Amino acid sequence: MEQLHIYQTAMDLTSKIYLLTQTPRLKKDYSLCDQIRRASISIVTNIAEGYKRSRRHFLNYLQIASGPSNEVVALLQIIKTVYKINTDELQNSFKILGRQINSFSNKIKTNGLNLS
Repeated sequence: MEQLHIYQTAMDLTSKIYLLTQTPRLKKDYSLCDQIRRASISIVTNIAEGYKRSRRHFLNYLQIASGPSNEVVALLQIIKTVYKINTDELQNSFKILGRQINSFSNKIKTNGLNLS
């Protein structure tokens, strides 16, 4: 799974979320920090969990992974609004990741890619 671009991207973005949540003003908001961390982790873990399963199951896990990418965008918008921290670049990165996950799913559906 480490060779999957979407997996690597999700890991990199999760690291950036952890760095963001260490911002002194933001880290005091435990519930928001926890929620955005869990959502970003969910993307990575759903890709990982589905990877060695059947194609049908992997597609399901990819579909599940695309949901938290939208959740992270919404949480980043909240951070930008409430804490006045510029999250535009991260928002854009998670939007792109969501599109990449959907595109990868479509490729698997149409090409019947074998991931073994």
